[in-house]
Amino acid sequence: MKKLVLFSCLLCCLTWQAWAESNNYGPGDFFLDQGAGARASGMGGAFVAVADDATAGYWNPAGLSQMDLYVYQAGLQYTFLSRDRSASLLSYAFYWPDAGNFSVMWMNYSIGNIEARDENGDQLSSITSTENTFLLSYGRKMYEWANGLSLGLSFKMLHQGIDGYSAYGPGLDAGVLWQPVMYLDHMVGVNVQNLLQSVRWNDSGIMDTSPINLKIGTALKFFRSSEEIYFNHLIQTMDVNISEHSRLDFQTGIECWYTRSLGMRVGYSGQEVMAGASYRPENFEIDYAFHYSLGELSNNQHRVSLLLRFKSAPVPRAERVGMPELKETIEPEISVHEDSTPHDDANAPKIKAAVLEIQRVGGKAYKVILNVGANQGIKRGYQGSLVDAGGQAMAGFIVQQVDPKLCLAEIAGVAKDVPNDATAIIRLPVK
Repeated sequence: MKKLVLFSCLLCCLTWQAWAESNNYGPGDFFLDQGAGARASGMGGAFVAVADDATAGYWNPAGLSQMDLYVYQAGLQYTFLSRDRSASLLSYAFYWPDAGNFSVMWMNYSIGNIEARDENGDQLSSITSTENTFLLSYGRKMYEWANGLSLGLSFKMLHQGIDGYSAYGPGLDAGVLWQPVMYLDHMVGVNVQNLLQSVRWNDSGIMDTSPINLKIGTALKFFRSSEEIYFNHLIQTMDVNISEHSRLDFQTGIECWYTRSLGMRVGYSGQEVMAGASYRPENFEIDYAFHYSLGELSNNQHRVSLLLRFKSAPVPRAERVGMPELKETIEPEISVHEDSTPHDDANAPKIKAAVLEIQRVGGKAYKVILNVGANQGIKRGYQGSLVDAGGQAMAGFIVQQVDPKLCLAEIAGVAKDVPNDATAIIRLPVK
């Protein structure tokens, strides 16, 4: 907790310093306000507390830590704009064992056929304006600091170019993601954008600085799937944007997944109403969003993005370094049959599973994710026990959920403390 307080103080000091030094609207502000990913756009841009895919480096870098199931993701987006404008992005996110999650992202916005005139008002040839932003982001779970806490950083490099003139400069975003109450499906997110962000023009040496933008969001998740881990059928989000120039904006959105593969969403963001849909089979996701402008000037947009997802959950550290040989447990050997009748199964086959993640409440385990699933014959209702590194039984459990597509299982109701190097022994019924 002391580390969390120190980090918060440092973040506040950096925010205050950059806030005090910035005095104008800066480079890329309009472009970067457009967001990343059609899924987030369809929810009104209220994505700070969701941020669970390859676009998390923009919305909240701490959200990269939520890439639990697919730890290698690549995304691209194109926005259909009028008046010779175009916007696109490419992103790639990945998990680095024992270090955390990283992502790289390139965002581009350009305007062509801009009418140029000289000091006398005479028309010159058309020119083009481009803006590019490169982001390198990092996110990691910090449960040793506080339950359900993740932190992240995004380093940005900005480039602007117009008619042969160009400007370059850095920027920094800092994100926090927190689930205050582990047994409730909700998230709170904070993203401080544009810390120390500025660009310098190569022709004049003039520096443009960006105002600080603070995003605070919440996500409430409902109708948790009883079959698939980390999946909720309904998500309601709300974000508040606070800019340096006393601008206060609200965004809100609702996302509903009828099945794991088909979802729809609506959102609202000040001057726009959004709607979108998704098709998400096993290894890719196609998202669409429509922006309807409520302002006097028509600025309707169609956005399409594609997300590719690779590989299942990461191999836990315990397996990578080799699990110790387990001794026989001293508890009775029990099996669960289809008729739910306990049976002595001393000779029943056992499956050894490493612990992938432990979620705790008050220091005790609330939920444990194991790296085994339906592809190894595990079903809901199977019994087992958690053992320590020496093979001593610590607690019994019942398998609560099994992901039908991924090699994961979930157990709950464990009353004792569970060390991170614990092992689960699951007993298969005697045929």
